[in-house]
Amino acid sequence: MLALLAFAFARSLPSDAPARPADRILDSVEWSTTTPELTRLLSELLQIESVNPPGNELAAVDYLDRILQAEGILTERVPLEDGRASLIARLPGSGEQAPICLLSHVDVVPAEADRWKVEPFSGAVKDGFVWGRGALDMKGMTALEVMTMIQLKRLGVSLNRQVILLAVADEEVDSKGIDSVVKLWDKVNCSHSINEGGYGLRDLFIKGQTFHAISVAEKGAVWMKMIASGSPGHGSTPVPGRAPEVLTRALEKLSRRKDVVHWAPSLMESFRRVGAEGGGLTGAILQSPFLVKLLVRDRLMKSPPTHAALTNTVNVTGFFGGKAPNVVPSEVGAVLDCRILPGETAEGLVAELKALVNDPAIRFEITSTTNANESTWDDPFFRALADRAVLGQEHAVAGPIVSIGYTDSQALRPLGVHAYGYVPFVIDGELLATAHGDDERVPVAELEPGLRRLLGAVLDVSTGGVVGPRARPDVEKAR
Repeated sequence: MLALLAFAFARSLPSDAPARPADRILDSVEWSTTTPELTRLLSELLQIESVNPPGNELAAVDYLDRILQAEGILTERVPLEDGRASLIARLPGSGEQAPICLLSHVDVVPAEADRWKVEPFSGAVKDGFVWGRGALDMKGMTALEVMTMIQLKRLGVSLNRQVILLAVADEEVDSKGIDSVVKLWDKVNCSHSINEGGYGLRDLFIKGQTFHAISVAEKGAVWMKMIASGSPGHGSTPVPGRAPEVLTRALEKLSRRKDVVHWAPSLMESFRRVGAEGGGLTGAILQSPFLVKLLVRDRLMKSPPTHAALTNTVNVTGFFGGKAPNVVPSEVGAVLDCRILPGETAEGLVAELKALVNDPAIRFEITSTTNANESTWDDPFFRALADRAVLGQEHAVAGPIVSIGYTDSQALRPLGVHAYGYVPFVIDGELLATAHGDDERVPVAELEPGLRRLLGAVLDVSTGGVVGPRARPDVEKAR
């Protein structure tokens, strides 16, 4: 799930920009109580051990369902197997526009507790952070989306479209949660969605500049086995041409594979805009496609994330075949995790690898494949996300990226959904590395700005700015 390249830019609005209807609604939020409530919601959600496998997402769904129902928000469960379910919640709109979906997953990856500074499922609020597995990936976003629904309901906002929350199971393993929602798509049918993807990242390209990465595309995942065949035999006697030797030769050839950099026009335009905001010599270079290719290519290729975003990748992730040290098997193999850019195909990649290895004793078997896909960023919701991301900040840029990992957005784009990935927290690279790692946490100071960014963008595309009577049920009682 996480993304780091391919950019376009949006500057913060000038301080004298006219107020939008959504700004008046944001000003009416009782932030002095909303921020502590949001912090508590995230802390309690992180205490639910929805580790996948096996999942146990039903406990998280129960928790969110109680909170939303207490606010008078309609909910519906989508069951999977025992102990697992996804949740759909809806706020009605006039129907002038198609629904918009707030998507997240409530399963998390395992954590090695003995490596953490706090207990991974404590939800501890400590040292200015909310700690816990899933704080960044992606219960922090779930909490923002749930609170967005709650604020829209409490403020009595007149919506011109349905706003639908999708809190799904099983993103981290088999994507059964989003698949079950897709089967009900005639009951959802949103035109746009917001999900995980990029973050606001400090000093990513230019020192002192914050880049808000909004993913608009994802690479396709092609998982395969590279299998070497040969005559079996006794391990005591080396014989040329047996399977392990064939595999070793093929792996050596793979290690010498030459990367082809894909310079998409959108990428070059994005560099230009990042450079225009940053200024100086670096800014001038980034604004010139010729100079980027000449002077910046090597630097980009030395960074694993940007390397992956610019190329089709082939990564050896495991081996199989041998069962005893004194037996040479007839087949051994390597497991390959390959990721392809939009416009590329699994068949084309396999043909490339066959030609590279050039050995009849090697065959490739695809075990799983997903196609790369992309949404346009010439879109009102993307512009709203980009505007809200940088509002009120100096030296801030927001724009599209190509995600190098998988998210559930990939299942929605083939349905015609304009799917974007953006978790609206500003963090640094060190904190980003805690997602799926040790000591995962989110700054408490980013919860209110994150909610402002998300709620503001949803308001920008979903309301004429009419605020109705407040409705504030006793949330504590519901919990």
